[in-house]
Amino acid sequence: MEQRCSASEGGHLAAVCSEPGCKGTPLRCSAKNEAFCAIFDTLFGTNSAPILLINPEDDGAVVDANKKALEFYGYSREAFRQLHVWDINTLGRAVLPVMREISSWAGGHYPQRFRHRLADGTIRDVQVYAGPVQLADCKLLLCIVQDITAVIEAEQFNRLLLDSVNVGVCGIDDTGAFTFVNPEAVRAFGVLHESEVIKLGIHRFLGDAGEQAGGEIHPILRMASTGPTAQGIECFMRKADGTLFPVRLVVSPIRVGDRIQGSVLSFTDLTKQREQEEQVADLINSVPGIVFQAVMAANGRFSPTYFNAAATGFLGISSEIDLTSPEVLSSFLPRFGWIGLLRSLKRSARWQQPWEREFQINGREGGKWLLGRAKTRLQSNGDVAFTGVLLDITDRKRLEARLEAAALTDSLTGLKNRRHFEQALKTSAERHLAQARPYSLMVVDIDHFKQLNDRYGHDVGDDTLRHVAGILQLRSREMDCAARWGGEEFAVLLPDTGLEFASSLANDIRSHVAEAGFPADGLSVSIGVGEVASGEDPGAFFRRVDAALYRAKANGRNRVELA
Repeated sequence: MEQRCSASEGGHLAAVCSEPGCKGTPLRCSAKNEAFCAIFDTLFGTNSAPILLINPEDDGAVVDANKKALEFYGYSREAFRQLHVWDINTLGRAVLPVMREISSWAGGHYPQRFRHRLADGTIRDVQVYAGPVQLADCKLLLCIVQDITAVIEAEQFNRLLLDSVNVGVCGIDDTGAFTFVNPEAVRAFGVLHESEVIKLGIHRFLGDAGEQAGGEIHPILRMASTGPTAQGIECFMRKADGTLFPVRLVVSPIRVGDRIQGSVLSFTDLTKQREQEEQVADLINSVPGIVFQAVMAANGRFSPTYFNAAATGFLGISSEIDLTSPEVLSSFLPRFGWIGLLRSLKRSARWQQPWEREFQINGREGGKWLLGRAKTRLQSNGDVAFTGVLLDITDRKRLEARLEAAALTDSLTGLKNRRHFEQALKTSAERHLAQARPYSLMVVDIDHFKQLNDRYGHDVGDDTLRHVAGILQLRSREMDCAARWGGEEFAVLLPDTGLEFASSLANDIRSHVAEAGFPADGLSVSIGVGEVASGEDPGAFFRRVDAALYRAKANGRNRVELA
């Protein structure tokens, strides 16, 4: 008697048997279905592997099992046909969605690993090759079971290792089909179970990089078939929902003897790293200055390796210019300035100390002052890495210059003050002793200044001081130092100048004051002038010239006397 399911429209799996006495359970007729059993036994009875027929739509009911399955699980045939897949699978009812998913695949058997419970309660690791079949007008799930408990025990250490790493690891054959995936890879691909990954193959997850033009083999698949190991491949992979994510790949061949049977693909999801890099880049570019990195090689060669995006705008140059070129960077400093900068960097590298230096560059808006600060770090190859910042201190330096000028300038006349003059005199004396360079000095005093103050008042007296100071500044050279020594007395230092020129300049100044007619006829100055003697102390030299001034006054004023 031939027994068939009276399938509903489309061969639905929930069809019921029409035999009298059937309880309505699909493919579980109380009457002996000898013909159906004979068909199953004929097809699978002598198979050396346990084989089960499962009805996914009937709560995972076990429809039938071959002789090998009965021996493996320890059930009679009738007892087995009263079970459901969740009775033998340690996942329980959670396995049902997986069974239904597998039954929807368009042909083919795909390996799935489960843990099955035998009749005596023993748990065995199995690999199930499951796929949809049409049998007796019904769509069922054919499951070929392989006991892999011994294999699992051998693989346990490696599996634990793969499960514990925070990188995705998967195996692929030379066609790109998956052979295994670890939990991190499953998570990265955005699925719940490895079965959802296994059925698809690597092509589905290669992202835009997998779309090769002209049918060209993708580089990763080429590596899987030809065998070269590749590290540090940065590209995009695709999640199950189509979202692209950045990864860094390592591809290693799987060799069995002389044959390559695929490759192991490990990848690191760079999404968080890229986000952090973008945040760091935003932070770096918000720094009011230039962030840089550089390397001082063991042979003394200095190589800038990184500048933040703000650097080109800060320096007033095109963003297309490569600032990591030492030739470009050195163009912002005079030759000796660049040499001094390199020496300071080398000194820090040699002693592995923090680097700090103030230096001036020529920028788009004229000279700028920069403060450079960097930490040093010794690398394994002996090079020293610098990580630091260049800050714009132009405003500070200009303020310092103004404050310094104010501290060294006479507020009434605008000439240098006595303190500045003494420093300049000391410098000339040192050059004279070291290099035998001459220098001259004149001391100037306004004649009858007290009477002028008494007659015209202090305002006119101040104007007179400013008037004489203006003539001194106008008639002296840029290299000279004209200063107010005190009261109505002035001093002019003439570096690299002999007595002849100094005497001529003194007479020129005297005549211009006398001819000015300010504030009234009769304004004049007396001047003492002299050239330093070989090895003469600057204090003694000044006193000698000052004595010549007093001789000029004693000899009638409005005259020049040589010291």
